[in-house]
Amino acid sequence: MSAEDEVWLRGGLIVDGSGGPPVEGDVGIRAERIIDVVPGGIPHGTAGRDVDCRGMVVTPGFIDIHTHSDASFLLNHTAPSKVMQGVTTEVVGNCGFSAFPVDPDRRALLEEFLKGLGIPRLETAWVDFEGYAQAVAGARPVMNTAALVGHGALRIAAMGMGDTDSTAEARDRMAILLRTALEQGAFGLSTGLTYVPSSFATPDELHALGRVVADSGALYATHARVTEGFDAFEEAFEFGRRTGARVQFSHVSLNDPRSWGKAGDVLERFEKVECEGVDIRFDVYPYDASASSLTQYLPAWLQADGEEAIAAHLNDAELHERARAELSAGLFGSIPWDWSRVLLSLTGPGDEDMEGRTVKEAADRESVTPEDLCLRLCARHGNRAQVVLFYRSEDDVRAFLRHRMAILGSDGSALPESAPGRPHPRNFGAHARLLQRYVVDDQLLSLPEAVHKSTLAAAERLDVPDRGRLARGTMADVVVLDLPNVREVGTWTDPCRQARGVRDVWINGTAVVSAGALTGACPGQVLRR
Repeated sequence: MSAEDEVWLRGGLIVDGSGGPPVEGDVGIRAERIIDVVPGGIPHGTAGRDVDCRGMVVTPGFIDIHTHSDASFLLNHTAPSKVMQGVTTEVVGNCGFSAFPVDPDRRALLEEFLKGLGIPRLETAWVDFEGYAQAVAGARPVMNTAALVGHGALRIAAMGMGDTDSTAEARDRMAILLRTALEQGAFGLSTGLTYVPSSFATPDELHALGRVVADSGALYATHARVTEGFDAFEEAFEFGRRTGARVQFSHVSLNDPRSWGKAGDVLERFEKVECEGVDIRFDVYPYDASASSLTQYLPAWLQADGEEAIAAHLNDAELHERARAELSAGLFGSIPWDWSRVLLSLTGPGDEDMEGRTVKEAADRESVTPEDLCLRLCARHGNRAQVVLFYRSEDDVRAFLRHRMAILGSDGSALPESAPGRPHPRNFGAHARLLQRYVVDDQLLSLPEAVHKSTLAAAERLDVPDRGRLARGTMADVVVLDLPNVREVGTWTDPCRQARGVRDVWINGTAVVSAGALTGACPGQVLRR
């Protein structure tokens, strides 16, 4: 390739991802890689194409360490909600959900399980990570993906959805499937310990799999259980102590109003366990509300046999009353419900008019109790029904965001603007919100800190050595930001709106956003460990 094929980003403020101070200069791209980063710039008149970046900020492409874009590029290969924020790599397979491995006899169970991501039923025409990776690559994704192995998928493949302790045979089967996926290039293991069937796992089962993770030098990402006090954090810490695996605590938060304001206590615990020798970090998204499938909040016994069984059980008057009573006991059985804080974001045919209303509002309109409304929606729509919960404190979010261990992870998905329902705005705005609200407006973080949490910190956690930093020889995932104009545009009631302020994006050396618009290029790759 000749020098004429080079692209030089000229005169921008370079924030290289390291956390170090910005410098003005030039960044050169040739083919898939960065050929040089030159503080002060190089002489004009050299070969190649110049892109004027004066007044702009040039950063590495953002790596979203916690996403649920497992099916995004199979359903819509451009899915622009993330790339229009400067995200160039999605880490999928989180919270125990992954589209592999697949046991052919339990394929339908896995496909049903994946609907909990808020997607239509995905037909899984593969059995392992290799087959899944080939399918994603064949779809020509606009962005890169890096995959974890979901513990829920492992358990379904080995033993189904049931509320039973794993046998030695089932654990061996899960270990083999996990090891195979890691050898094929998956980056680690994730758990979703509030989701069935991952919630049925004992610590011994998880530690056995954790030793496979540690032996492979891979990553363990955990969506913790909801427990009294701080026991959920302790379970993650003990996993690290017992297995030696690197631990990524997923979307750290305090969801119980009785614990609001105690982020400092949690952070002290993270620091203490790090001093003990546990390799631990956490990810966080910049919102005081979470989102998930409504079925997650049903009693576990009601979920254990799948969606059809949920509907069948709820048609039984005695079981319906049992489910209603247990749901009434609180969020995960212990946190008091405030149904005015629970927003219906996605329902299903016949109930679309409820989307955008709180459960309390919708229940009042239907003249039913909130619990009966939730059970009705779960019976009708199964795992598709989605909610947003305003059960967090902004002060806690800020404390977690600014801590040195924090990595930005949206917990969202790459979506088109035509996505159904009213999904959490994080899908369209998490990275833009970080820059707009917490760097420019509130100055909670410096620009280098925020970029580091979105780039090199994630790359190092995944152990991806050639992304996340602007340096000679790294892959050319590059973003040009008009920082004063970076904006999250979506709202809680109108969330599917693309963020603004990202002028240009290169992925693997190819321009996918130019002058604020998609170019149509789709150079994304499936990354392998």
